[in-house]
Amino acid sequence: MKGKIDPSKLKDLVFPFLGFRDNNVLVGPKVGEDAAVLDFDEFYLVISSDPVTGAKKNIGFYSVNVNANDIATMGAVPKYFLPVIMLKEGSDEEDVKTIMKDIDSACKELKISIIGGHSEITPNLKENIVSASILGVIKKNEGIITSSDAKTGDSIILTKGAGIEGTSILSNDFNDLLKNKIDKDIIENAKKYMKKLSVVKEALIARKYATAMHDPTEGGILGGIHELCDASEKGFFVDISKIIIGKETKMICEALEIDPLALIGSGALLITCPEKYSRTLIKELRENNIESSIIGEIRGDKKDRNLRRVKQDEIWRFK
Repeated sequence: MKGKIDPSKLKDLVFPFLGFRDNNVLVGPKVGEDAAVLDFDEFYLVISSDPVTGAKKNIGFYSVNVNANDIATMGAVPKYFLPVIMLKEGSDEEDVKTIMKDIDSACKELKISIIGGHSEITPNLKENIVSASILGVIKKNEGIITSSDAKTGDSIILTKGAGIEGTSILSNDFNDLLKNKIDKDIIENAKKYMKKLSVVKEALIARKYATAMHDPTEGGILGGIHELCDASEKGFFVDISKIIIGKETKMICEALEIDPLALIGSGALLITCPEKYSRTLIKELRENNIESSIIGEIRGDKKDRNLRRVKQDEIWRFK
């Protein structure tokens, strides 16, 4: 198996070993939560860490966006970034420069400052890796959104669609696998899915309506829905026909015989909100050129779930 450790095993392998318990920790480690929250006098400090291990190209760009997404899903504004760049043996100065230029560009677009980090040549790596930490802030009167507060009867809303990051990675990194299966124009359009990777804009729009938000990364939309409901101790009913799947995503997944709903999904945002606000939120997202759909509802019984759990993201079949 590759990818995330089975969340059910974290209870025994990780959560008993969390160091000193500080009273300022408002939200700590928990399955399904995207970030930690520290309580200070006038504001909350929101912190998250994520590596990029499933991509070969554009890893600096991915790193900034997947980490910024984790902050935004808590309702906070991402502000400060610390990348750790680990390069395989044989890498040169140009590799460092390329990664840093990507990080710099993505940070400038989101108005994020790079405040530190680390770089090294790491033995036994097959591919270059960027792991990073990111910090965001939110005023106390604006409130924190977590994955743990979905309520029975809430609508489940999905923005943009399934498999966005996976579509970008597969089209950019695995052109040889695709070039004899689908048209070149489809591959080139799929490469542009990188531009859809950020959910900061929609998260900051949705926070005034949302009871919970979650960034579906590894495990795709299927994994993300389960993670959100694990955190909230709820069930769900999802109508998969309502899940948006882009033309390029659909064609790539059909060509490679993989499930788009289980493909790494950064770029989409899962939102739960009271049913009475769902149409208003979708309208506001549309007015900001963000496609979204109501895909289901939250159920009260945490065992009442109609979609399978994902054991391993589809992207790892090609690694």
